[in-house]
Amino acid sequence: MTAPLARVAVERHGEVAVARLDGELDLSNASSVEDQVTRGIGGSTSVAVDLAGLSYLDSAGLALLSRLAGRIAGPGGALRLVAPLDAVVRRALWISGLAEAIPVDETVEAALAALR
Repeated sequence: MTAPLARVAVERHGEVAVARLDGELDLSNASSVEDQVTRGIGGSTSVAVDLAGLSYLDSAGLALLSRLAGRIAGPGGALRLVAPLDAVVRRALWISGLAEAIPVDETVEAALAALR
């Protein structure tokens, strides 16, 4: 059995859910990762997605983040992405324009502070 390309772990910080993604997020696993994140965050409307552990992110992963933002963006909803300055995926967020649509923080702590 091979290890999954990506791992998802969701933590609760009061009302805020933090979804930590590790590994590679691409077309082959984007649907599965999206399902895991959606189940993990439940009905949370304040969500941070930590991308620091990703070593690869393609357009399917970027589309997943965009869909997630659309679902959470209702009244009182907020999504923030976490991508440290040295994160492999940071450049993709800017090139794609996603960083202009979804706020990006350098640390989980900064995202939590903004969401509280």
